[in-house]
Amino acid sequence: MTEIDLSRHSQKAPSMDPLESVVWGYRFSESGDAEELKGAALRTAIERQDSWIWLHFDLTDTRAHAAISSLPMLPPDAVEVLLSTDDHQRIGTYDHAVAGVVADFERADTIEVRQMVRWHFCMAPHLFISARRRPLLTLNSMQNAIQGGKRLHGVADLFHAIIHAFAAAMTALMRQYADALDDVEDGLLDAKEAGDYEALGLVRRSAVRLHRQAVPLRAMLRHLLEDRPAWFNDDAAQDCEAMARRVESLCADLQSLQERAHALQDELSARQADQTNNRLTMLSVVATLLMPPTLVSGIYGMNVEGLPFKDQPWAFVFTVVLLIGSVLTGLFVLRRMKLV
Repeated sequence: MTEIDLSRHSQKAPSMDPLESVVWGYRFSESGDAEELKGAALRTAIERQDSWIWLHFDLTDTRAHAAISSLPMLPPDAVEVLLSTDDHQRIGTYDHAVAGVVADFERADTIEVRQMVRWHFCMAPHLFISARRRPLLTLNSMQNAIQGGKRLHGVADLFHAIIHAFAAAMTALMRQYADALDDVEDGLLDAKEAGDYEALGLVRRSAVRLHRQAVPLRAMLRHLLEDRPAWFNDDAAQDCEAMARRVESLCADLQSLQERAHALQDELSARQADQTNNRLTMLSVVATLLMPPTLVSGIYGMNVEGLPFKDQPWAFVFTVVLLIGSVLTGLFVLRRMKLV
């Protein structure tokens, strides 16, 4: 019989440990310093709960569902929020845990409002869990900041830092939109330009989409302040209040940006309507001036018997003078009517 090298096949077999689906895990000391954990050290830190940890999962990995469900310190409702496919932004308090769904930008070379995605989270006194299905800009930026030495003293600090980073990214986008509106406004104020209607429409659509993401976030933060768990102390509440005020200010700025874009769009439409009316007026004037000579030339072009001056040698000169006279007469009448 042929012998099979079982050791070689066992080395290639994928691990069935659900915790190996963790994208990254960090344990934070009392001073806020982070230590990256993997394997047995990660499992030990979860079991001991002697310091708070951050676990980040990729929900496209089927092992992540088993790993999150196996965590003993999470209420069932919080687990359901973490594993849910519902991407509506929301937040709720479930016993000692807070869970919800928040928006973020997809990780890319440039921030794009059309690439908004959702990530799910749950925070308990000693555990912060984040889960996503696509790479996220803010969470990856936060991981890089932690690896660079950023200190976080609790799960609430981590949540606030992530939301602040997301708000900063939205503010950067809003400033780009404001600069684009400045360019459109300059074009409208310049008599030589009619303005960029396409750029204005893009800014307005983007501002509406961004505002659509900021408004639920503002409501979520207010709800967290009203229905916070016992471990969410006064310092965390003050930070949450400051964060809520920042998001409210962002919502107000986005609303103002939309109103400004709407006003510029109305002005641009009026400017384009004026230009169209001017062109139509010019065409009407030209048509009016050409009507009499067209009539004269049409009559003398009929080539029928009985036309006046048909046999006279000066008939052509007379006709040309009549054509010019009709144009000048029409122009005089239009000027008297102040149409030209």
